[in-house]
Amino acid sequence: MPFSRGVLLALTLFALVPGCKKEEDEPLPPGATCGKKPLPDCPTQKWMKENMKPAFDEKDTVKLAKALDDVAAHTPPGFTGWDTISKKGADAARAGDFGGVKAACKSCHDDLRSRFKKELRDKPLF
Repeated sequence: MPFSRGVLLALTLFALVPGCKKEEDEPLPPGATCGKKPLPDCPTQKWMKENMKPAFDEKDTVKLAKALDDVAAHTPPGFTGWDTISKKGADAARAGDFGGVKAACKSCHDDLRSRFKKELRDKPLF
């Protein structure tokens, strides 16, 4: 059965947009106290939803630069590259390069998100 153009477009966008992996598909570690329903958001997850996501959705590069600078300033110990990636994204935001911001976000999520969630998901960064 062929897909309609709308369905194909939606599937294509889902595959191309960074961060579209459904977190609800990822199992929570044993004893988790936050992270997905019915549990509350974890501290950094909550901060990202309240600060980074609205700025990202609005393509507000001024707010993105500030948020990414905040993230860079709160690098967890042992997370090599966290500050470099965040600063690169902040610099891209200041230059009005939304594609560079997206690339930095994707890079951090690809490289560090899984480890962060395993080791520090319930610890606040800010």
